Amino acid sequence: MDLQFKRQSGTPTIAIQLAPQALAATGLKAQDVLDTIETAYAGARVGQAFHGTRTVDVDVLLPESWRHQPAQLARLMIASPLGPVPLAQVARIDVTQDRYSIQHDGGQRLVTVTFNTGGGSLQRIVQAAQRTIAASVKLPQGVYLDYTGAAAAEQQTRNELVLYSALAMGLILIILFVSFRWRVNSWLVLANLPFSLIGSVLAIAVTGVGISLGAVVGLVTVFGVSARNAILQLAHYEHLVEVEGAAWNAELVLRGANERLIPILMTAAVTALGLAPLAFGLSRPGQEIEGPMAVTVLGGLVSSTLLNLVVLPALAERYVQLHPRADAKAVAQPEGAA
Repeated sequence: MDLQFKRQSGTPTIAIQLAPQALAATGLKAQDVLDTIETAYAGARVGQAFHGTRTVDVDVLLPESWRHQPAQLARLMIASPLGPVPLAQVARIDVTQDRYSIQHDGGQRLVTVTFNTGGGSLQRIVQAAQRTIAASVKLPQGVYLDYTGAAAAEQQTRNELVLYSALAMGLILIILFVSFRWRVNSWLVLANLPFSLIGSVLAIAVTGVGISLGAVVGLVTVFGVSARNAILQLAHYEHLVEVEGAAWNAELVLRGANERLIPILMTAAVTALGLAPLAFGLSRPGQEIEGPMAVTVLGGLVSSTLLNLVVLPALAERYVQLHPRADAKAVAQPEGAA
């Protein structure tokens, strides 16, 4: 961890403090002295000259050799009613240090302290820093700390992601119940989704990345991949029975799982190949979000793939109960439904 902060002091400065008694003795005003100093070092426009048809401004200021020698400032002559007097006679000149920049935020002075993490969860490192500072640093009256930056932005993004995920889940529920002809399939998809995250949770625990923004994005990704595979699997069962007229039994369940085996494995394999480099570079700087996301998705792909190929077909065989209708087609109802 490298700690950085912007120094606000240490800049060499020439301080000029006017002496009121000396000004009164020479008949000068403070503004007279300040105007002379400004003219000598910043310049003052005193007129214009003409060069052919061109107008040239005339500015008065000290020669460059004088302006670049602070020791010459004391010898600067000030015009007074009693005649020219050196600046050292009416003012005290000191070489000191002062702030070269003062930052403000909301009308209050601000000092920014930043640091880069060397690995691990960003939220965990920031929380540890907050505990250490609270226990060992006593702030003066009127001074307070405000933690911002990537950690605060990550926390805000994570809260928004949870909100949007909840809204998306509600929309998914509506679509499932409208799309599936077998109502029980909607409940099977919902029951399968939480268990598909087992691999993600284990990967987060083993690697110690914590519940960061990247991990949450990874969980949502696994959620979507598992839901897609489950929907396609159960929709294929509906197609085999409703369209092809196959009988609903254990052989059909096994046939449907075998026909969906290659697409599910290809989805998992391609996703894993794309995320593997990010997972291997988990501790590299700049991958505080991508690394945990890759680890979470890879762990979730293992569990979701096994669930969709092994557990979901068994649940479908157990809970999908078909009853003949008047037109000789099949209707699926949850077990125990009247």
